[in-house]
Formats: sequence, C-alpha cells, structure tokens
Amino acid sequence: MTTQFKPTSGYAPSGDGQIYFETAGSGRALVFIHAGVSDRRMWDPQFESFARDYLVIRLDLRGFGKSAMPVEPFSNREDLRSVLDFLGVATAAIVGCSMGGTTAIDFALEHPEAVSALVPVGAGVSGWKDWSMQTLTLIGEMMRLVQQQDLEGVRERDARYWIDGPTRDASKIDSAYRDRATQLHRENFSVERFMHQEQELAPPAIGRLGEIKCLTMVVVGDSDSDDLINLSHRLAREIPGARHVTIENAAHLPSLEHPDQFNALLRDFLAGLPK
Repeated sequence: MTTQFKPTSGYAPSGDGQIYFETAGSGRALVFIHAGVSDRRMWDPQFESFARDYLVIRLDLRGFGKSAMPVEPFSNREDLRSVLDFLGVATAAIVGCSMGGTTAIDFALEHPEAVSALVPVGAGVSGWKDWSMQTLTLIGEMMRLVQQQDLEGVRERDARYWIDGPTRDASKIDSAYRDRATQLHRENFSVERFMHQEQELAPPAIGRLGEIKCLTMVVVGDSDSDDLINLSHRLAREIPGARHVTIENAAHLPSLEHPDQFNALLRDFLAGLPK
C-alpha cells in the first residue's frame, strides 16, 4: 500500500512578518527557495520526491504566495533563518533559484555553520552591478510600459524574458511547462514589490564568494539571461571546489522545465554529502 503524502504547513514569525512554509519527510534537512517569478510551488516536482529521503522545507518569501508583502525593512536571509529556527533545524542543504539563489548564497556567507550544501540555480549575487545590455534593455522596456500604465504588458514582457528565455525559439518550449510557469508568474507578479528593496548583505556576496566552504553545485539553463549565465561561471570559479552544470533547452526555471534531469542531478550531488 502506498503511504499517503501528508505535508505540514504553517507560519514562522520573522520581524514584523509571518513567513509561510511547508515541510514533508524526515532526516537531513533540504530547503528549496523559489525564484522571483514564482513561489514555493515551482518546487512541486521536487517536494514530494525528495521528501522520501529528506526533511524537505519550502517557503514563500515576502510578497509571494502566502507570505504578505513587506512593510518594514526586511531581509530574506533572516526570514530563512527564522523559518529554520522555528522548525528546530540547525543545518540544511539549500537549493535556491534566481532571487532564492541570492538568498541562499547570502545565507551561506552569514550563517556558514547552518549550510551543509549549496545549490544556486540561475542565481543572482548581491552586489552585482555589471549588467549586460540584454538586461538593461528589459528594464528600459518595462519602465516604459509602467509609465504607460500598461501593467499587463509589463507582466507579459517579464514572463516572456524569464519563462521562455530572452532569445530562445518558442518551438523548443514545452507547452505544459510554459502554461504552469506562466500561471505561477501571473499569480505572483507585482509592480508594487519592486518598491520594497531587501536589506543587502554587507559587504555583499560578489566579493566574498571565496569564503563559501560548503559543497556547492551551480546550475544554470543554457537559455537563461546572459548575466545569469556569466554569473554562474563566476560562482563556479570563485567558490572553492564548486561544480558547474548547464541544463540544455532550459531558461530560468530548469527544475520546473526539466524536473527529471534536475532531480537526478540533485540526488547525485546530495549523495556526496557526509553521512
């Protein structure tokens, strides 16, 4: 008889906020942190699968999913700390995509004793300023649409860039993936959130990557933005012993777009952790 999958959920207090989380399974802790174009549900293809072998935790960052928009100054890395403390988790392997990757990297620098392994996926890095023309063009187009009060146009432009990839041939994109990713993007997109800037790690991560000592695997889709592809290689060069993996025909959410491949990579990587 198959055991029914029964995750638990709740809210962890953090500063002036409440951070929504879900957990399942038991054993060593494995945390998934979502991208800024989605919420915790982008990890659906990983959540139940990895709960067979790990205590899996996923959360909604402020302004996403079931976690309210921030009011006061906030820190995603400290919200993560609050969730782990609330659950009594001292050490975890952390997988973070995009903004979630930024959070994971910052957390590994600020709380190195709490991170057993690190998997940045299409990750940003705090302190990065050298934006490409590709990204600057996107920002310019979105600002123009905001000024025209075309908020649906802003959302569509943002979704096309991150979900499809800046230059990928649309015929190569799986429609089921695109439909699901677009739905999650639509339910979480907010121009208002751009007005609430997180308190940045000081000094930022971009000049401190060599301080990260935990086992690290850097993952990026080959059709992600130029900046994030370049950053992935910098992460792999500067984090001691880091492994770099490129997933083909994938944009910003490779774990959702190619879950079987991503899950196999992650399982292999986690198998290298000390027991």
